[in-house]
Amino acid sequence: MARIDKVREYIERSTAEAIIKRIEPGVSAATVAAALAIHRSDASADLNKLCKLGCVRKQGIRPVLYVSTAKAESKLPSRQFLSGQEDAGSGPKQPENDNKCSAFSGIVGSEGSIKAQIELAKAAVVYPPNGLHTLICGETGVGKSLMAEAMWRYADQIWQSEQNHQKVPFITFCCADYADNSQLLLSQLFGYVKGAFTGAVEEHEGLVDRASGGILFLDEIHRLPPAGQELLFMLVDKGMYRRLGETREERKAQLMLICATSEDISSSLLTTFRRRIPVQITLPRISERPVKERIALIAHFVKQEAIRLGLPIWISGEALETFAYYNCPANIGELRNDLQLCCAKSYLASLASSVGKLTVDNTVIPQRIFSMVRKQEVMDASIQRIFKEGILVEPGGQPLVQSLLNDYDLPIDLYGYIDKKIGSYRQMQMSDEDIESQVGKDLEKYFGSVVQAFFKPENSDMPVSIIQQEIWEAASLLLNDAAVKLGRKYGRKTLVALALHLQQFKERVASGRIIYNPNLKAIKTEHSHAYGVVIDNAAMLNDKLGVKMSPDELGFVAMFLIHGSEDIMRSHIGLIIVAHGRGTAQNMAEVANNLLGTDHVKAYDIPLNKSNAKTVEELQEVILKANEGQGVIILVDMGFLVTMENMLTNATHVPLRIIPNVTTALVLEAGRRVLTTDDNLEQAVSNIYEAYDEYTLTLRQRRKPKRDEGKEVILVTCSSGEGVAEKIKEILLESIPAARDMNFITAGAMNDIKSMVAELGEQLRIAVGSFDPQISGLPFIHVSELFSPDGISRICALLKMEPEDSSLSGIDGALATEVYTLLAGQLNKFVKTLPVDQVRGCCETLVERVSDYFFKGQISQDAVVRIYLHAACMFDRIHAGEALQSPAWSSQIQSERQDEFQYLKGIVRAAAVRIRLEVPDSEICYFLNTLPARSCM
Repeated sequence: MARIDKVREYIERSTAEAIIKRIEPGVSAATVAAALAIHRSDASADLNKLCKLGCVRKQGIRPVLYVSTAKAESKLPSRQFLSGQEDAGSGPKQPENDNKCSAFSGIVGSEGSIKAQIELAKAAVVYPPNGLHTLICGETGVGKSLMAEAMWRYADQIWQSEQNHQKVPFITFCCADYADNSQLLLSQLFGYVKGAFTGAVEEHEGLVDRASGGILFLDEIHRLPPAGQELLFMLVDKGMYRRLGETREERKAQLMLICATSEDISSSLLTTFRRRIPVQITLPRISERPVKERIALIAHFVKQEAIRLGLPIWISGEALETFAYYNCPANIGELRNDLQLCCAKSYLASLASSVGKLTVDNTVIPQRIFSMVRKQEVMDASIQRIFKEGILVEPGGQPLVQSLLNDYDLPIDLYGYIDKKIGSYRQMQMSDEDIESQVGKDLEKYFGSVVQAFFKPENSDMPVSIIQQEIWEAASLLLNDAAVKLGRKYGRKTLVALALHLQQFKERVASGRIIYNPNLKAIKTEHSHAYGVVIDNAAMLNDKLGVKMSPDELGFVAMFLIHGSEDIMRSHIGLIIVAHGRGTAQNMAEVANNLLGTDHVKAYDIPLNKSNAKTVEELQEVILKANEGQGVIILVDMGFLVTMENMLTNATHVPLRIIPNVTTALVLEAGRRVLTTDDNLEQAVSNIYEAYDEYTLTLRQRRKPKRDEGKEVILVTCSSGEGVAEKIKEILLESIPAARDMNFITAGAMNDIKSMVAELGEQLRIAVGSFDPQISGLPFIHVSELFSPDGISRICALLKMEPEDSSLSGIDGALATEVYTLLAGQLNKFVKTLPVDQVRGCCETLVERVSDYFFKGQISQDAVVRIYLHAACMFDRIHAGEALQSPAWSSQIQSERQDEFQYLKGIVRAAAVRIRLEVPDSEICYFLNTLPARSCM
């Protein structure tokens, strides 16, 4: 007997037996394969052929069941009998609707984290006469469509009694399909009449007609342009609408609108549209759900795969914990697909053996998932037990939770895809080992293409302002490769630590500092495998970082691979941020926890009006909670707490150390140190200080202009910014051309000038600037002397150089254009209420007029910047109704500088006319006070 005949016979026999036992008939391809001892792909192929011949029919989904048509058509009992329902006259009648909450009860979290959202959804549905229009908000994959469908099912239960038990319509419309064509959108939503446009040969009803008495679900509502949103106003306001082409007749619509968006409604929806939707429901990210709910979701999705395969699936405690803390970028949808991938890998491995169950453990979890795990401490004993023992999910029995998300299915049957590939490779006579290897690669490629659809454009949540995207990618690629070659698992903490190190390395190279690794020889000898992985990736690292990595630096990177694996159960040194103000510490802790993938960094904010005694009392409680037995490090901003180390230690009996002057960079370094090293408290504090000093030294080194060794140096001091210092340098170079052979070093009031002077030694000749650095034996010339011939001559005498004969001139045209361009680029930071382009033109015109009159065309760059920004801020505050009041010296300056006042008033008001402003005399007084008197020029 041919194999296909055996399959047909088995289906007929199974169908007949089911009918006799009065159970729903049907068997899966996996069941057929097991019963006949054939491969599942062969069973699927034969069953599909029998379906085409009409001998067998398919029913159901996940799994598809096959029934013999010959046996079923003549002997199959009615659906009422099979479903357990009885005829009207055969027994007591069931209640019509004994549980109206069942529409939502299958949703994970319906009695937990989203209970409030579900109660709001119920209230929206039951509100007479047709429910309240609702907007569902939330990121991609949080279950917005599921919520809309649950609201429809609830409405079907509530409204049926009012509609003669007819099914409540539920019409879904994706706004993205018609976002750019308002007429097509209008015709789809409201329909059209005959002759409304070319080709409209008959009247056509729209979606609003089809949804009458029910619910119209508008998905991706944010994709509608403003014109498209306005088309819905009359429908929302009055329940009335017109079909396309109608001018007089208005139609009545009795329906409920449910809209869904994954975007920020304040920027994507019109305010006039938002206020017309009375109910707004926001669904949380999966990372915001409690751990128990995340475990329930995992169990539900694994249950689906167990049913599909007809096999029990055991998910290990480690794998369950990993997925429970997996920060899915695309939320629940991505979690489902990642679990399906793991089940598929386990299924692939089981094909070579005859095991009775599948195993999902950390060996089948993709490396990228470990990089997005943010583990937390769990105190619940039941959860800890599950994470230790794992769970076994059976295909039969009651489902763990009811259907949650049907919108996240893969485009094709993943297991069928595997079977097809195996059959193809077997025809090529490949060995089982080669088949498993090749199909594994095919599966990764296939699933990788599917996963891309669920990723946001920014597939890394690491801000590029902290770590550059190229460096983040380089660290990820290196750890992924190391995980495969070294057989290790690297989590997010290691990823962040490595990325921060690579960025610091790049900055160190940019500052010209040398990289030296005294332990390089030992690393090469004792950890050759890890060093070899880094060598293999050296070209990639060089390309991503844009600098060539020396063997010394490669040795440092190898240490991250050696010591980078993480043990969540290991206790760490506690880390607390304490800062004054509202939310200051909390914000820094949130950034650090987000980047480090943890919740280990604690925060304590001190309101400015809180007493010191109360602060100390509350801080002691925070210290006790943060302590894991290894001591606590407190990072404080300022104030009395800097000196409270011993008192807090004695009060709490917790070893602790206080580090002052907290910054985000310091928090990240401290977090990296306590989470990824085995340092004790003293070592950690010492290493944090050392690493942070190294970081600040690198920044200081980068700020130093590169200078030629051996050249003499002029120190430029400036307390108001580098712009003024650069102008001083320009003046010196213009007035004393020989100074071009010298180096210039800039120093601010907060710099360690004595250290700089000690480093420069005899190369330092003079200091020029706005403040005297008070260095013994170092001549100082104030910046004001640069504007007089005597001052320039004095500098030349000190440097023993000849001055330039020409007088000090203003900036040339090219430099002025460059200054204007730079100012225009920053203008939006100063102008908040006016169009930037209009203000830009007014300011440039005003600077030119002021330069000609007050500076005789010889204006400095600093003066240009000062006048430009003063004018911009003046125009902006006048437009905002916040013009300055007249100063006490208003009359005096108008009297003493009468001509200058009238001239300035004229050019300012002429410029202000272009932006329809009237400038008061008080503003003219303040403006004039910043300008030099013409008699002094």
